[in-house]
Parts: sequence; structure tokens; C-alpha cells
Amino acid sequence: MAKSSDRRITLRGVFANNKFVFVFSLLISFCLWLWISIEKSPVVENTILSVPVEISLEDSIPSQLGLKVFGNENYTVDVTVVGKKFVVGSLTADDIRVAAQTSYVDSAGTKTLLLKASPLNNKDFEITALSQNYISVYFDSLKETEFAVVPKVISNVDKVVDDGLILGDAVLSNSTLRVSGPATEVNKITGITAEYVIDETLSKTTTVTPELKFEGANTDDLKNTEIVDNTTVTTMTIPILKKVVLPTTVSFRNVPADYLDYSFKKTVSPASVTAEIQVEKLEQTKEIVVGTIDFNKLDLGTNEFKFNSGDITDYVLLNDNIQFNCSVVIDDVVAKTITVPTKNIKIENVAEGYSVKVLDSKIDNVKILGPQADIDKLNSGDVSVSLDLANITLAEGNMSVPVSFSVNYSTSSWASGEYKVRISCVKN
Repeated sequence: MAKSSDRRITLRGVFANNKFVFVFSLLISFCLWLWISIEKSPVVENTILSVPVEISLEDSIPSQLGLKVFGNENYTVDVTVVGKKFVVGSLTADDIRVAAQTSYVDSAGTKTLLLKASPLNNKDFEITALSQNYISVYFDSLKETEFAVVPKVISNVDKVVDDGLILGDAVLSNSTLRVSGPATEVNKITGITAEYVIDETLSKTTTVTPELKFEGANTDDLKNTEIVDNTTVTTMTIPILKKVVLPTTVSFRNVPADYLDYSFKKTVSPASVTAEIQVEKLEQTKEIVVGTIDFNKLDLGTNEFKFNSGDITDYVLLNDNIQFNCSVVIDDVVAKTITVPTKNIKIENVAEGYSVKVLDSKIDNVKILGPQADIDKLNSGDVSVSLDLANITLAEGNMSVPVSFSVNYSTSSWASGEYKVRISCVKN
């Protein structure tokens, strides 16, 4: 058998290959270039623009004193660095940390803070200068206070309303507003006005958006103070009124169904009053309701009630110191006094987290009024009792609460008087 040829690769043979020599030369050239760039790179200076300044109050003296930064918090500086060209040329603001020193801030006011810069990300360069070494920062404690809002209407026209009409008192959608800001500024505020300037003659009630102004200090002194709970726009309604004379009356609540359209025998004195009514409401306003009578307070015979004009909110009376006397005569029903067992009680609207138990076994001397035919057949089983706790603040222990009655088969009967039962409240 013939011997196989010798295939050993020698160094001389490798370098005799032109392709290998070409690739090898490129590799050696790249390595030489890389070494020179790193080890022999020239040292250069560069400026990194707009590096953010960090003002950290975490675990700081200002935070322990209840101070925080107000006004501008977004400071930046330009940072000059020196290092090898291949390092400095790739630097950005993310490679540098500039921190404001807050160690000497121990009171409210504008403070001058020293800036210190340091490299990040373990890159080899030196920081040689900052475009500014100090910044002025305003420190103060946060204060929130609620102020009453006072409407203020100013006129720029000679004739504010049309002839025969009256400019009413402006009404605001928000009577109070909450203000937040540095304590030094907030303490200067004495109130808030909602100001609107009328620039044309008004003939109807108008709703506008007033300008809110702080009172007690110049605007320049309150640069960091703001209204914080004005989630809805504060509006001002300017009523336009007309003077009229209208008859007086009363309304009723808890009325049995058959009496909803009933013409009561009643008198109100004085029988009429002079009032100022919004022009938009003149058509539907035929009388002045001076008060509301609970039907359960009506008994047989003549029932007397008194109302004060100061309690009327729907209308503007020219005389705000009137006492109205009202008489209501009930003479077309009969009365019967019964005892109602508390097993008839239906308890409603118990506050979450409470259990309620009625302690009384009966309610004595309940006076029921109604037509003769209904009252003749009335017995205690026909009377339902409602114990509605929707507007009662419950507390553990025993308490006395009001109840209301209805006659199951009659829409013309009612219980006259006020009645209560004792209950026990247990918190679950």
C-alpha cells in the first residue's frame, strides 16, 4: 500500500496563503488602533448641557422640620468634564449626578444651596466645573386653610338692569374654598372674593364665571399658593328681580292620599306680602309659601301655627321681620285612641354594623283621625308602624326614636301627634 501524503500544516505554509495574511493584517491593525485609542487617546474637555439638579429631602433636616420646596424644583446646570476623548465624547446627563446640599436648611425662606457633582456608571472622567455652584430654593411648611368666598359685582355700565327690574344679591356655587401653599404666604390671606364686572344691561337672571382673588396680599406675594378643592368651576348667579304683591299660603307634608287635592279650611295672616321674584319665575309663582305643616300635627278643631319670614329662602321679602299666623280647621273627621303593639313595627334603614331591637311592647294612646266609617271599624291590627332610621345617628345602648303610623285600609286617616319607642342598639 502506498503511504499517504503528509498533511501537516506549517507556519510557513499558513503565511504563504494570501487570504489568511490579509485577514490577519486587518485584525492586527484593529487591535493596534484600539490600543492606541484607549491607552494613547488624548485628554479633552467637554461640557454636558442641562444636567438636572437633584433636591432630595428624604431623611433630611428640612423634612424633619416639616419643610418642603415651593416654586421652581426643576433646576439644571452645565457640567464641564475632562477625560480621554473616547470616554468624554460619549457622556450624557445620565452619567452625572448633581445634588443640592440641604444640610444647613433649618428654617423657612429662600436658601442658597451648594451644588456637588459626581460621576455615575463607573466611567473614568473628572468633573472640573459647573455653570453655577449655587441655586436659590424656597423652603416652607405646607398649610391648608378654608376661606369664605364673598361675591363682588362691579358695573361698567350706567344702567345695570332694565326699567322696573331689580339687581338681586349674587349667589355663588361654592361658599367656601380651600387654599394650599407655603405657610408664610397663606398667613397673608384674609379672604377670597369672587369678582365679576357687568358690561351690559341685564334683563334676566345670569350665571357667570367670576374671577377668584385672594384678599390681604398682592398677587406677587402669593406665587406658590393655589385653590386646591375647586374641582368644579365656581359660578356666580346674578338674580334679576321684580317687585310684586302675592297672597300667602302654607304647604303640607305626610299628607294622606285622599287629602292631596283637598281644600283645607285655613287662613294665613298677613294674607299677602310684597316680595322680589326672579323674572323667570313670575309666571309660575302665584303665591308665597310661608311654611310647611306636618299633617301629623293636625288635630280636631282649630290648629294654630306660626312662621317667621326669616326662614323663607325661596323668595326675597321686602320686610324680613314678619311673623305669619296660620290657622287650619279640621272638623270633618272623628278621632279614636288605641294601643298599637310594637310587633306591628317595620324597622328600616339600619346603619351598617348595627343591630336594633325594639324594647317596648306597645305604644299607648295613639290618636287616629279619619272619616267616621273608617274609624268605626279600626283596631290595633289595622295600624302599621314605621321606624325609619335613615336620619338617626345610632350609638351602642338604649335610645328613644320617633315612629310614624298608617292605617292599612284607609287613605284618609292619620295619626295625630308625635310618638317614640325605645330601642337597643348593638354594634356588630
